Amino acid sequence: MKKIVTAVVAASLCTGLTACGDSAEVETEETASDGTLTGQWMVNVDSAEFENETRDYLIADGVWECRSCTPPYQVTADGEWQTIDRPGADGAKIEVVDDNTVRTAFRLGEEELGTSVWTVSEDGQTLTVEFTDTAGDETVTGSETYTRTSAGPEGAHAVSGQWTHSGDINVSDAGLRFSYSVDGDQYSYTGNGSSFTATIGGEPVPIEGSNTNTMVAVEEIGPNSYRETYSRDGEVLSVAEMTVEGDTMSGVSMDQRDNSSVRYTATRQ
Repeated sequence: MKKIVTAVVAASLCTGLTACGDSAEVETEETASDGTLTGQWMVNVDSAEFENETRDYLIADGVWECRSCTPPYQVTADGEWQTIDRPGADGAKIEVVDDNTVRTAFRLGEEELGTSVWTVSEDGQTLTVEFTDTAGDETVTGSETYTRTSAGPEGAHAVSGQWTHSGDINVSDAGLRFSYSVDGDQYSYTGNGSSFTATIGGEPVPIEGSNTNTMVAVEEIGPNSYRETYSRDGEVLSVAEMTVEGDTMSGVSMDQRDNSSVRYTATRQ
């Protein structure tokens, strides 16, 4: 799951648990603009630029497959809860509504994490995913669109095939606000249901409130520039880098497993 802010985490969850990073949103009293990372921020969602962001799905013979997930998995698409073994989720429900529409839901134990409705356009070339993420302290809603790059096999559901992110993403404010606090070598990033404080240059630390067993380590890579490295069981999942110039943050999140990335900017609040 891409690590930008809760917005991208929510979207990744509802489009099939494609990856497994974590995102957060911090509360801090230090809001004055001093040109450093510390402060409250709002992502400029229109700035998001996706690279190598390819999704590959198949619904055929009553079975859903997420072929681009890491690792791939499949469940019966009968509208009933199915057991899955994914970081942060143990249940999935896939319902085929009609020839162009699918509903999905994920849960952990008895807690529902998110739901979504997937709709393929009549010409079969555009996929719109409207999602609701309930995993954090605040519900995040939004939508994403994808453009078809490859058709699914004959007879498969319209969702089947390969898709690339169009760059069109809409997210409620709860998924776009976040903050940082840097105090000496202590780096805090907390949020919509998760938090961590790491020592800059230190060992990876667990993300509190996260059920994915993801660890994060922080480095300072330049003036007002930091790198967060996310890992699980010693495997690097993704790397996020943020650089602040005045009241603008430039960020990039890079998935090490599929070489995909997303760039964005945020504005200090």
